[in-house]
Amino acid sequence: MDRRPRTSPPPVRRIALAIAAVGVIVLAATALLGPSGGAPRHAAPHQAAPRPVAPRPSVAPQPATVTPPRVQAEATVTPGLGRLRIASSFLGFSTEYWGLPVDARHIALYGRILSLVHVPGAGPFALRIGGDSSDHAFWDPALRDMPDWAFRLSPDWIADTGQIVRRNHLRVMIDLNFITGTPGMAADWAQAAEREFPPHSIVGFEVGNEPDLYDRDLWTVGIDGTRFPLGVLPQTITPHDYAVRYRQYARALARVAPHVPVYGPALALPNVDRRWISTLLAGPHPHLAGITVHEYPYSACEPVGSAAYPTVAKLLSPQATTQMATAVGPAVRLAHAHGLPLRLTEFNSVTCGGVAGVSNTFATALWAPDALFTLARAGAASADLHVRAFSVNSPFRFHRGGVFARPLLYGLVMFTRMLGRDSHLVRVRLHAPAGANLAAWAVTHGSRSASVLLLNRGRRSLNVRIRLPRPSSGTATVQRLLAPSARSTRHVTLAGQHLSRSARWVGRRVVQSVPAQDGSYVIALPHTSGALVSLPLAERRR
Repeated sequence: MDRRPRTSPPPVRRIALAIAAVGVIVLAATALLGPSGGAPRHAAPHQAAPRPVAPRPSVAPQPATVTPPRVQAEATVTPGLGRLRIASSFLGFSTEYWGLPVDARHIALYGRILSLVHVPGAGPFALRIGGDSSDHAFWDPALRDMPDWAFRLSPDWIADTGQIVRRNHLRVMIDLNFITGTPGMAADWAQAAEREFPPHSIVGFEVGNEPDLYDRDLWTVGIDGTRFPLGVLPQTITPHDYAVRYRQYARALARVAPHVPVYGPALALPNVDRRWISTLLAGPHPHLAGITVHEYPYSACEPVGSAAYPTVAKLLSPQATTQMATAVGPAVRLAHAHGLPLRLTEFNSVTCGGVAGVSNTFATALWAPDALFTLARAGAASADLHVRAFSVNSPFRFHRGGVFARPLLYGLVMFTRMLGRDSHLVRVRLHAPAGANLAAWAVTHGSRSASVLLLNRGRRSLNVRIRLPRPSSGTATVQRLLAPSARSTRHVTLAGQHLSRSARWVGRRVVQSVPAQDGSYVIALPHTSGALVSLPLAERRR
């Protein structure tokens, strides 16, 4: 739902979705007060969090504590409950047509960023091309004079994009023009993309982008006086209208690319507008390979102070992720009832470009992995983070000296470090005193190892005991996600390192060693921080 620059029609306000929190039990812990009476702040980058909450990091593993710490919370990993396979390729990116030339100018840096969020052995990384710009995009080699609001898919654009796809071995989903285009024009563009992009790199065509938000008056304001015939614009788009036009697009695409699957309807508000999905599925839906929706918990288009307007406190709340699961749940059930996967071809924390001081803070680093695991647990097959050049909600920003990695990128990297081959999301039972803002996720890798992600979104530090189904005597390792505060826009570290302007890890890598205590592990968790705990699983005795 993120919008183009001002040449496009004004953005449509997103309906506020305030849903009560569900999922893990969010509880509080006794504070470890600092000298001022509040929770101690994080140390400067490349330093350890203050004792006794966390040990001083070192390149060599160190014991967690000299004396057993007081445990305030427990996370019990239960591999036998809610076991759900999670694809190592679950995370992808979505981008606008007009943003790819920016990426092409920094193609080496862009490739390094993609490699940071790509799980080794996961196969090609997914990139969805479209969003708001899809309804402005035109492929017509003979057309030279384009109106200001339109985006021409020129031969140069195709060549540059094809180079990005080729160099990074991407699999691409192409979003098609549904508002100002026609099925025939979409088929022409699909045929050209198939011809110019690397063989088999296009894995889907998406019909439309947020048709449930269509407003003819807003489009008329944006294109009036540009020699574009206003009569081409639909008067309205209803669920029935979309279903009819979907069939027209699908049949036109089948004539030029019969082997490429088709997706839709790319809804902005899947919970409110789920009738669009049921209507599409109730009639013929040729070549439909999956249902696509978008989800953003907060919107910069909403009035300041409204329930849907973003703040750092809201991003740190459990509702920032649980309401996403509530929003996509009905769409998941509709898709699965027809044997189809549900894919989020757009998601981010804040739509309409984001809000400075919120969308670019460390709060997004703690939000991102929680949101991704929440969406996976809700039944989504994949989720593409919408990345817009020049927007403050993007996880990175190019500049003349290289690239600046925003905190959001660190959260995405932490998520992908949880995944690997044969990864299964399993249940975690969380217990703590009331008031803590704690989340915990666990992924098993086969039968011998597991990763546990602890996210302390509260202002008080915790000691968390991780219990396993069978007592373990091995040693766990901890990678910490740290920043000076939730509002920090820089000085973020992951395992003691930060990303340089060349998108490379710099600084001493710090991986803490934690020995087992009575078959479990006690992890010191500073306030507003994350910890990725890798631990062995004891083999079952025969």
